Amino acid sequence: MIERIYKKVLKDHFEAESNMAILVGPRQSGKTTTAIHYESSATSYWNWDDPDDRIFLRSSPQKFLTEKEKRNGSKNVIVLDEIHKNNKWRGWLKGFYDKHHDEYRIIVTGSARLNVFKKGGDSLLGRYYSYRHHPLSFGEIENKTFETALFRKVLRRAPKSYSHLFRFGGFPSPFLAGRETSHAKWIRTRKELLIREDLRDLSRLEDVAAMELLVSLLKGRIGGLLNLNNLKDDVHVSVDTVRRWIKYLEALYYVYLVPPYTRNVKRSLMKTPKLYLWDWSETADEGARFENMIASHLLKSVHYWTDTGLGEFNLHFVRDKEKREVDFLVTQNDRPFMLVECKLSEKEVQPALRHFHEVLKPKYSLQVVHGMKPTGELDFASLAANAVVSAEDFCAAMV
Repeated sequence: MIERIYKKVLKDHFEAESNMAILVGPRQSGKTTTAIHYESSATSYWNWDDPDDRIFLRSSPQKFLTEKEKRNGSKNVIVLDEIHKNNKWRGWLKGFYDKHHDEYRIIVTGSARLNVFKKGGDSLLGRYYSYRHHPLSFGEIENKTFETALFRKVLRRAPKSYSHLFRFGGFPSPFLAGRETSHAKWIRTRKELLIREDLRDLSRLEDVAAMELLVSLLKGRIGGLLNLNNLKDDVHVSVDTVRRWIKYLEALYYVYLVPPYTRNVKRSLMKTPKLYLWDWSETADEGARFENMIASHLLKSVHYWTDTGLGEFNLHFVRDKEKREVDFLVTQNDRPFMLVECKLSEKEVQPALRHFHEVLKPKYSLQVVHGMKPTGELDFASLAANAVVSAEDFCAAMV
């Protein structure tokens, strides 16, 4: 079994905090497994999708607690899975936490609307810390120990695991299966669940065929600027409808948007984001898939660094009206921290990377090359400006 970094996140959380830990992220990214295995011998697990569990999760918190003691004894870790599907989950959870938070370590897991807490006057604010749970990454697969730090030491890695991750993506099921047929079936099933079940729960989607067309079209827009007008012409719906549907797909962790960075960039491109998939393995084009894979490794690191209190990190890209562009810029506390340019094989440092390094003066500027042989060593403390590094070494150093 691959040791997930989020097990350490939960351990650190409950050593320092008394409030709830909430894991949010894509369906089938391993949230439930992480929560259950945090302390399996002490864990009482409840799933809203289970009819028997749902009866007690609908009842008063005290009746639920009585059933828990009957079924699980004095186990002091409670995992509540998909509880947000209960329309009154905020009030239920608030009542349970306020009365019993000194007795139990409470872990809540789920996707979609679970990451939207403020609604009406029934806020859970101050009663939880939220941690964004991602699929597998190369650093997580290859590293056996985790430290709370920005970058990790690159360790010796298993042969072919990078190419395996590149081909099958980071969701545990297709990655661990490692077969083309299993991968194809998993992608098809995930898409059916997304459109015909998750979207139904989140919205009142009527034109399912149009949404299926939009999802299909988005796979060809990876790494490009999100042009809503082009999409609305192709799907034959309004711009507002396309915008609303993409927000649904964001909420369901199918796509994510990377905004442009505009501060201190003269004649910068304003507002228009770039689009990526949570599962980069759906992308057929090798260059787009590689860029998407690096984006996902960066986004996971940015979320982890922020959620664990190492600073406020965000992911952007940089482009000006002269069409000079660098694929990604990570900011730390609103200041440029790391520029990353992705290339399949090109080892000559790109002029745009040199240009924006001089303009923005980040701590790190890297060109990450997919086809470059790894060295097994990547020391960020001694990296030169505009360094060219292998994708394997770079991803191994990320979270």
